[in-house]
Amino acid sequence: MTTIQKQEWHHSGTSCCSPIGTCCLSWWCPCIIAGRTHHRIKNNGNMSGYSCCNLACMGFCGLACIGISFIMPMLNRGDMRAKYHLTGNSCQDCACACCCMPCDITQQDKEAEHREEQNKPGMAQPGMEAGMAYVAQQHNPAFHHG
Repeated sequence: MTTIQKQEWHHSGTSCCSPIGTCCLSWWCPCIIAGRTHHRIKNNGNMSGYSCCNLACMGFCGLACIGISFIMPMLNRGDMRAKYHLTGNSCQDCACACCCMPCDITQQDKEAEHREEQNKPGMAQPGMEAGMAYVAQQHNPAFHHG
């Protein structure tokens, strides 16, 4: 049985003021960031078809109406830990989502973007910009033995 090594989070939960646009959205309209992160995780970083008013965003708003908006970031965090093999557990997910949700969803958004950029094809070999190309060799009869 193979054990996958857990990785640390690349972005800290305390670095939630950068970028400032994500920070502001996390405080004033967190449903957009939660929905964007959910879309990014479920679609392997492919943001085509993304709408800021998606089902995850509406779910977040619905949960907020009954006072349990922390559920969506807590579930997203668990999905991220499973997908990217990150450290942590369900209790930590709940504590992060409940104690400072804007910082938590900012961290999740930055982490998902970072991890998906790492997983893009071509990223395995740094510096490789173009694919391999076959160039046919020219036949030189002067060197032909026969």
